[in-house]
Parts: sequence; C-alpha cells; structure tokens
Amino acid sequence: MKIIGYPDDLIPRVASASLGTYRTRQECADLLAGMADAEKAFGSITWHKVMLLALTKPEPLDEDTIHVYESEVDNAIARVFRKMKMLNTLAAAASKDLGALAKANPKDAVAKKALAATKAVPGVTAKLVKVLEDAIDKDRKDIKARLAKDEAAHEKQRKAAEKAAQQNNGGQFVNPFQGKSLADILKSSKLTLLLHACAEKEHNGENIEFLSITRKGVDQRGALKLYNLFIDPNGAKSLNITAQQRNDFSNGIGTGTYVAALKDIREHVELVVSRDTLKRAQELGEPALRKLGYK
Repeated sequence: MKIIGYPDDLIPRVASASLGTYRTRQECADLLAGMADAEKAFGSITWHKVMLLALTKPEPLDEDTIHVYESEVDNAIARVFRKMKMLNTLAAAASKDLGALAKANPKDAVAKKALAATKAVPGVTAKLVKVLEDAIDKDRKDIKARLAKDEAAHEKQRKAAEKAAQQNNGGQFVNPFQGKSLADILKSSKLTLLLHACAEKEHNGENIEFLSITRKGVDQRGALKLYNLFIDPNGAKSLNITAQQRNDFSNGIGTGTYVAALKDIREHVELVVSRDTLKRAQELGEPALRKLGYK
C-alpha cells in the first residue's frame, strides 16, 4: 500500500511563484486560497497509515479497522475529490482573466507563464484523483485477500477444535454452535448456512443474510442495494429495525456517511440473533440439526 504525496503544483507557495506578480489579482488570489484549502483537506487523510499498520499485524483484521477505512474514504477522500473539482473551477476563472491580460499585452512573459500554470491545474488534479482511486481499489483488494486468509486460518482452527471436542466426548454428537460466538459462526460459511436454516424456521432468515452480506462491509453502490433489500420497510427482506435507523442509513447513502448507521443496525441485529436464534440453535439435538442440513 503506497502512502501518497500531495502534488507540488497544487501547493500555494509553489503556485504563487508561477503566478508571479499576478498572484494578487482576485481570480489568482482565489485560486491560491482554494489550493490552501485543498492541501489542508488532503492532510487530514489518515486511512493509508491506519491500513498499513493493520495489514502488518499477524492478528486477524479487525472489522472496526475496516469501518474506519471505509469511513475515511466516504469522508476524507470524498472531500479531497470535491476540493479538486473546486480547484478546476477556480483555475478556469483565473485562466480566463490571465488569458485576457496576456492577449492585451502579448509581450508580457509573466502573464504568459501565469496563464500556463493555471491551465495546467486540471491535469494535475485529474492525476491526483486517479492515483487516489487506484490506491483505494488496491486497498480493497488487499483487505479482501487478508480477510480470506484470516477466514481460512479460522476455519482450520475450528475444524481442529471440533475434531478434538468430538474425541473428548467419545465420538458423541456435539452441537456445532456450542461454545461459539455469533462472530465465530459468521466466519464459517457452513455454520452460517446452518444458522440461516434455523432462522428460516422462525421466519427471520433475513437477519442472518444481512449479517453475512455486511460482515466485511459494503461500498456505496452496495449500500444502495442493501437499503432496497433490507432497510427499506417495503424491501423484500426488510429487517425489524427502528424508523430512525432506517432514516440514518438512507441519509448516509446520500452524504456518503452510511458506515456508522450500518454499524448501528448490525449491532442491533447481532443482539437479536444472539439472544434468540443462536440461543435456540445451541439447544437443538442431532436429529433436528441433521434435518436442517447439518452433516
């Protein structure tokens, strides 16, 4: 994962030198102020450092760390993108002003240099946006690969523990949910499917589907699909949650701040499943579980 640097061309003191004596003209002054604002926004980004540290640790990748990452992308990175668009607008205004000035004074080398500098801004902002977008794509691939690795390691440990438990019980049947938390169960596709079958008997299988789909987080496009299916009260698999939780998530999609609302809904559904569905599943005997598909 690469720690990205801010382009020198967009640093006010560098741009000021390129604008020369015309840096005090209103359009140029506005452009420099916009550059300072954009540089400040860029400096607020911390996700790259957070994820660099998390991915070097041997411990399984913590879901809270992923939430922090997605929150930074939704807020800090999106803010930088907005600042880049604003810089393009300010640069266009400065270019128009300097263009008129250079045309009126064709021998003014300083005006020509300043004009070239303002015209170059959109190209620089476009490169920065592309670098950030590529970095985010790479981060998400790294996160996905790490989660797959963590899940494989967990499944290996689970099977070893299950085998040991069966040996300790003289080969007698052991309820596969016994001694496991909901988080442990959701890391296993086999146990998740079995718990979903248990939930379906209670007509609330949507809880398990929601927790499974959102376990590794969702991007903004996925958040809209999630809303239509699970959050919207008219959704095909609408969850039993409060109107406030639905509104917070819906508003969050529009503003790019849905991560906190998603976490709140997950915690609510996890509590319901742990207290009800999982508790009853842990009490089922072998015949009932075999009937639900346990092998």
